[in-house]
Amino acid sequence: MGGKHLSQKCPLCGKKPKAHSELPEYWWCLICHLGWYKVYPKQIHYQASYYTATSAVASRLFSPIGQLFYAIRNNYAGGVRVNTWIDVGAGDGGYLLTVPAAKKVGVEISLAGRKLMNRLGIIAQTPQEFLHGRGFGADVVSFWHVLEHMDQPWAYLSGAKRQLKSSGLVIIGVPNIDSIERVVSGRRWFHLVPAYHLWHFTPHSMTRLLEKTGFHVERIDYWSIEHHLTGVLQSCINKTSGSDSVLHKLIKRSDGGMRLSLKDIVWSIFWMTLGLPIVVAFWMIGALTKRPGTFVVVARPSIK
Repeated sequence: MGGKHLSQKCPLCGKKPKAHSELPEYWWCLICHLGWYKVYPKQIHYQASYYTATSAVASRLFSPIGQLFYAIRNNYAGGVRVNTWIDVGAGDGGYLLTVPAAKKVGVEISLAGRKLMNRLGIIAQTPQEFLHGRGFGADVVSFWHVLEHMDQPWAYLSGAKRQLKSSGLVIIGVPNIDSIERVVSGRRWFHLVPAYHLWHFTPHSMTRLLEKTGFHVERIDYWSIEHHLTGVLQSCINKTSGSDSVLHKLIKRSDGGMRLSLKDIVWSIFWMTLGLPIVVAFWMIGALTKRPGTFVVVARPSIK
């Protein structure tokens, strides 16, 4: 699918977009505040080794923090009893293991990831099975920084509605292209990731997309610690070190091939210590002005 040009009409309003003034590789709808990559890149698949590789830094230092983040994610369900929880883009099922549900379903494009989930007792589905299926009657369908990667995110939301019970929840975390963090960081914005992130949303465009696919927004959280606060930290390191997502690469799985420069190390230590109050202040300003680097939306199927 590499090289295919994406639509030059906004999928939400049908109007012709303009090139984004600061990110010329993206189309930008002035009405819906929706951005999308002009040319569909060659699809990128995670190899089986991605799910078996480990990071010593992550396993020893960041694993407890990861578990805390997972607990925060689960709170978006409101603490109600959950029978079935579907997580789209579930990877190896590590997050699903923590959700308070009797039945856990992971949707994952990677065969290696699906095999690992099956070993953990998690029901694994391909994206096609999720998109064309129905009948789970799920209480929750979650998309944690997944929709921005999809070529047709509206199809996945329509699939979620078919899989949800009428009182169910869809929980979505995405980057915010209208954030102060993006404006200040420019092309060093941690969540930009051209060619991986085909779509860039704002609270306005995500609300319109959800309404178009049969949902109504219940609440929007601008205070995400997991993705907004850590995103600010990584954007600061990116901006000053000139490197690409140093901490993110350390925390994620690695085959040991990554090399850090002295500049990477110095700036990472600075922003995690002396510069941390600046990071926290930046995070608070983004949240208070409702222009954070990422946001989380909780929505329910509309009742006609």
